[in-house]
Parts: sequence; C-alpha cells; structure tokens
Amino acid sequence: MSIRAEMAESLAMSASSPMKTFVLEAHPQGDPAEFLASFIDAEDLTATDDAYLFKLSTAGGIFWVDQLDGRFWSFHTDMPSGAAGSFLNKQVSSRRDLDWLWLPSEHLRDPWPGARRRKTRTKFEGTKLLEGSASELNDLKLQASGSGAAVLDRLLQAEGMRSAAAYDAVEVTLKDEEFGTIREGVNRKGRFAVSGDSLELHFQFVQNVIDRYRHLVTLCEKKSISWSRLDESSQDSGGRLAGGPISINFSIPIPDIQSFVDELFSSRDPFRLWGMATLSDSGAEAEVVDLHVGEQLSFDIGEQWMRVYLHNGGCGNTIARLVSNLQCRFDAALSFADPELQAALEASPIRSSTVPES
Repeated sequence: MSIRAEMAESLAMSASSPMKTFVLEAHPQGDPAEFLASFIDAEDLTATDDAYLFKLSTAGGIFWVDQLDGRFWSFHTDMPSGAAGSFLNKQVSSRRDLDWLWLPSEHLRDPWPGARRRKTRTKFEGTKLLEGSASELNDLKLQASGSGAAVLDRLLQAEGMRSAAAYDAVEVTLKDEEFGTIREGVNRKGRFAVSGDSLELHFQFVQNVIDRYRHLVTLCEKKSISWSRLDESSQDSGGRLAGGPISINFSIPIPDIQSFVDELFSSRDPFRLWGMATLSDSGAEAEVVDLHVGEQLSFDIGEQWMRVYLHNGGCGNTIARLVSNLQCRFDAALSFADPELQAALEASPIRSSTVPES
C-alpha cells in the first residue's frame, strides 16, 4: 500500500465527521521539513516514503501535510475543525512566512463548473471602513440552503446590494462517473470540508481552487515594479523601469478617508498592514509594511479608487488578502482596472469532465 493510500484510509469521510483540508501559503527558508518541525506546539514530525508528505502530530490530532505544491501546502486531517483551525491560526499569526489563502468572492461563488450549490453564506462587516456612510448595508449576514442558495444569488446581485454581496462560504455537490459523489464546503480562507466516497475527487476540487487562486497571485507579482540598468557595465547608463501600480476601482465612495486609512494600516488582522498615511485634498498616500512577509508597499488612495505599488520580489498573496478583505469589509463589487487581473479576480472556472448531480 502506498503512503498516500494509507493517508486516504486513515482519514474519515462521513457526513458526521467530514475530512478537512486547510491550505496555507508558505515561504520556507531552507529545508521545508525543518520549517514544519519549527511549528509551535507541534509534538512530532514524521517523514514518509513520499518526499512531499509528512505526518505532523499535535495535541489535538494528526495533520497529513502535503508539500507537493511548493507554495500552497495542504494540511489534511480528521480533527474537529475548531482544534485544527486554532492550531494553524496560531502558526500563521506568529510568523511572517505563512499566510492563509484569501479567496475573492467570485472564487467562492462558482468553485467548480456545473456543481450543484447546496449552501451559500455571505458575510459583510463594513462598520469600520464605512464609518460615516449613510448606507443601511454596513453589516449583512445571510445564509441559504437548497434551492434558496440560487435565490440568494439573484437577491445579492440586485441593484443596491452588490457592494455588500460578499461570499464567505459555499457548499456544493460533485458527482463524477469514475470517482463517485462528494459534498464539498469551502470558505474564503481556504478551509475545506468533504464528505462522500471519493478522496481523489476532493483532492481535484482543492487543486482547482488553488490553481485559480495561484493565477491571480502570480499575475499580481508580474505587475510588481522593478528597475534594471540599460548597461550593467556602466554606472551612467541609465535604467529601465518595468511594472506599474495595481489599480483598484470602487463601486462606492470612501465616506471618510482618514478613518479608512487608520483602520486599513493599523497592523491588525485581517489586513496585516502597518503604516502612516499622508492626507491631502485629493486623497491619501502611504508607505506601508506588510506584516506577512515584511515587504514594503506604496499606496495612493482617492475617493473611489486605490493604487498599490508592489515592489520587485513582493508577494502577490498580499494583494489577494487586501482585495478579499476589502470585499468583505468595504466594497464587494470592487474591480481591477487591468482587464487581465479583473478576469483572474472573476475566476472563470476550468473545464472538467465532472458532471453535476441531477
């Protein structure tokens, strides 16, 4: 029996105790195994015959850690969600080289082509960033099941509600002629729960979500600003500037820019950005440090737009975290000015042979 088959056998998949997968973005310095072993409160790390698969023992239970994707690591477990999530959240919050996936709203709205939606949950918490706004939709929490999930979609897209239509979690049913049927739940921080008869189909679902997210993150990194000399042998040759700002347009105006930047750059979760903004009649400028990887970013902010300058070598996950949390706390209908980035934000689903449950 292969070690991955052993993992599949050890992980429970039932309606009463669904298997969970948590996906983290990792920036290990040096050996990935030593990186895992450095987790606080980890009791034991066991290598397996698969060079990319480890068993991480904690007080609450065991994670099977899959590092086959060098950047986005999957932590599989049958531990209770609370215990597993608490352990991993402690790792993310205590170090700069880990972060959650921060799925934009549209990545959740349609996580698999043709999948039947079973549940939809939206969560919009705009009280702080919308301070001073006259809107009645500063806070909105809705959940629908069964056929109501589709009805909720139509309601949220109605005129006047789009800016608060932030998807927080969905559950879908997948049916595949070869692999069987599963029920998959996923939230916007890359936490998955599955029940059914096909672990392989679950892995495909998770990878599909990761691949679409990776596309957005790497596109953001390609927009980063870099400078190179025209002639490396000469100090007087001048240089070439590449990249440019990542421009975000809002569907609603910022009611109070001072309050907005104070909250955005306060260093607190979930934005994890720290800096001081300079205000003017036209908006605000700020030099900011991202507490995830310690990199510096620059911001220009106007009443209904934002420009983010990601410097060379910067992490695109920073932009995804910013956008996902702005959607859930300020404007769910925001958009990128760049068409390529906007297409990645909207996450056109990949093609699949999987058929929806009838």
